[in-house]
This record gives sequence, C-alpha cells and structure tokens, in this order.
Amino acid sequence: MHRQEDGMTLVEVLAVLVLVSLVTGIIWSVISIATKFNISETSTLRLQQEANYIIADLQQVHRHCESYQLTISRDEVSVAECKNEAGQYLDTYNKVVSDQFHYRYENSGTSPYVNRTYRPQQENLELPDFAVIDPVKKGGREKAVTVPTTITRYLTEQRQAPK
Repeated sequence: MHRQEDGMTLVEVLAVLVLVSLVTGIIWSVISIATKFNISETSTLRLQQEANYIIADLQQVHRHCESYQLTISRDEVSVAECKNEAGQYLDTYNKVVSDQFHYRYENSGTSPYVNRTYRPQQENLELPDFAVIDPVKKGGREKAVTVPTTITRYLTEQRQAPK
C-alpha cells in the first residue's frame, strides 16, 4: 500500500518561516536606514534654505540702505535703523530677518555674534563663518550649515571737490 501525503512537513514550514523572517528583516533594515538618512538630509536642506533666505534678505538691505544696524544673536538675525540717503528710515527693511533657528558668527572677535552698524557705500558685509544651526540636537550633536558670505556694493569715497 502506498500512502498519499498532502500538505507540508514541519521542517518545510520552519524553513519557509526562517526565509520569510530573513527577507522581512532585510526589508525592515533598508527602510529604517533610508528613513534616518531622509530625516538627516531634510534637516540639512532646511538649514541651507534658511541660510539662503537670510543672505538674500541681507543683500536687499545692503543694496538699498545707506546705513543699517545688523544684529546676529543666538536666536535671531535682525536689521534695524535702515536709512536712505536722505537719512529717512526705510521701515520695509527694519525687521527680524529670521528667528526660527539658532545662529552663530564665529569670526566676530570675542563674541560669536554681531551687533554693529554697516555703511554699504564704505564697506562690504563680510560674514565668512556665518552658521545656521538646527535648534533640535540629535544624538547630543548640533547640526549646522556654515555659509561664507560677502555682500558687496560699489564703494565710494568721500572726496572734496577741486577748487
């Protein structure tokens, strides 16, 4: 007599279970690594976009104001006392440029921040170590994007007219 066997043996079921577990583990690892990388790159991109926005705003201020007060503190970048050639305040440029991140300007001497008056016709706005920092620390480390920047305008000298 010959027995007709239908179905799977216990060994076959265990082999399928091990294979499914391995494939699922590999897929889960790939998805986990991709998600962590995506989060990291998105954070870097946000910092770069914020830095570009700040620099674009500072370019407008530097080109339209005859003098202005630039303040870079840990919590904000702001412009105040923007005046035109006639000495009138230009309120459209007197504002907080950004306050969504942390900021640093390492090359500013004893303090990592800036608080000074610029006169665009006499000097360039140079920020060689300006950094935008993500306020959320991951793994105990801060993520920052450094944007070396020089904003220029035609420099003019005050000369006396010949007599």
